[in-house]
Amino acid sequence: METVRAPWSSAAFLLYLGGLTIFGATISLLSVQSSEHGAAGFVVWALLIFAVLAVCASAFRRRGHFVTAGLFALSSVAAFVVFAGALLNWFGWLPHVDSPGFRGFHFWLLVLELLTVIAAAYALRIFGFPLLVLVIAAASWYFTTDLISNGGDWSAIVTIALGVIFLLVAAGLDARGSQVRAFWVHVVAGLTIGGGLLWFFHKGDFDWILIAASGLIYIALGDRLWRSSWVVLGGWGILQAATHYADKWADINGAFLPFVFLFPFGFSFDGGYGGQPRHQWAGPLVFGLTGLALVGIALLLARRRRAVIPAAELL
Repeated sequence: METVRAPWSSAAFLLYLGGLTIFGATISLLSVQSSEHGAAGFVVWALLIFAVLAVCASAFRRRGHFVTAGLFALSSVAAFVVFAGALLNWFGWLPHVDSPGFRGFHFWLLVLELLTVIAAAYALRIFGFPLLVLVIAAASWYFTTDLISNGGDWSAIVTIALGVIFLLVAAGLDARGSQVRAFWVHVVAGLTIGGGLLWFFHKGDFDWILIAASGLIYIALGDRLWRSSWVVLGGWGILQAATHYADKWADINGAFLPFVFLFPFGFSFDGGYGGQPRHQWAGPLVFGLTGLALVGIALLLARRRRAVIPAAELL
């Protein structure tokens, strides 16, 4: 089926908000049923929830509500994976791994991860809902990394390599005119490459210079590919580097959280996170200069695009 996409509107926003809320409610309900029922009972409940969601998705698709159908398909994929896991657990085949991450070789866990890829790919073929591409790419990364690595540096190397492959796949989809599907592959490519780099470079001052430089490369790549996801991730990386130096130069001990998402200002200049800052002005200065740099980059990109997109002059 062709890719479906709702143009931005108030109705589209509420539709996605409601559909993703149903997705979260589905996961929560399955978690509750898992704790309240035995293995066999949970299999029945998971199958029932999956069936209801699949019927809803098919019904909306028949009536021509393709985006609504896709949102229900997304929840049905999650319910199917949980049902498959419940079935494997009932048979006594699903291993119970105490710590998250890539630890050891667990055949049936790998089977479940692969089933996630297959289920999402099948749903994408039937419903054409682009958000399912994100599930396919993310599950493919997890399955492949879990299969050929065992955590630590090697998993980070595999993650970066897969990110490069995702980037090539996304570029291929762009070239074939599948820009909507390519978007989510670009997102996963940026996250996996960036995540692998952060694994190796997040401690010393020089490491964060490299992260900031990587952010600039991300922005340049996003401008080259006309993909804002790379620009967003590049800007986020630059802000994380700024957070490191603001923490260091303001002498706020223990305040820096290198992976805080979208909250680069998540520390206090009054010593609320430990220690009395001696240079309270340093943090605001670092972020102010970083903000000016980002504005300058934005104006530079807009200037280069004026011949193509006159609206860029509004910047």
